[in-house]
Amino acid sequence: MNNITKKRHPGLQPLSRDHGVGLLCAQHGHKAVRASEHDRLRLAEQIRTASRDVILSYLEDEQRVLSPVIEDEVLRTEFHQHHSRVRKLINELDLLEPAVDPGLGLMARVADSLDAYVRWEENFLFPALEATLNVSDLNELSGLTATIEAGRSRPTQLLHSSIALEMPSGLPEKL
Repeated sequence: MNNITKKRHPGLQPLSRDHGVGLLCAQHGHKAVRASEHDRLRLAEQIRTASRDVILSYLEDEQRVLSPVIEDEVLRTEFHQHHSRVRKLINELDLLEPAVDPGLGLMARVADSLDAYVRWEENFLFPALEATLNVSDLNELSGLTATIEAGRSRPTQLLHSSIALEMPSGLPEKL
């Protein structure tokens, strides 16, 4: 049987694992778009907390270790654009009071930006780095990400067991 799944280089595996939190937050954001206002407030708070506690530091670590090794200017620009967009939207969400409904638009933009950022890195950036970095650079990257990994906490279990929507559509049920 031909296995089409390629194993990620050890230097990128910790960063790949970090992406799980971003994808779970993206799922919550998409779920919030279909939720009642009450549920959307709870989901928004979970995303805010995960972003403050986890995602923003993951973005900083990625900037620190990946920016110097992305030689292709187009990839580097897109990398920074994804990070900037995610930070901007997280900040926009964070500026709202917890009791203020962020609305469908903001929740959708947060979810879409997190999803796009993770998928772009996994499908384009990481394969490009694996193909272009030399062994020495990959080994150096492995050392940096191993240090990062040693201090990581990924709250994916907490995010998985989060919020069941009261009414999936957010609309009152008809009798």
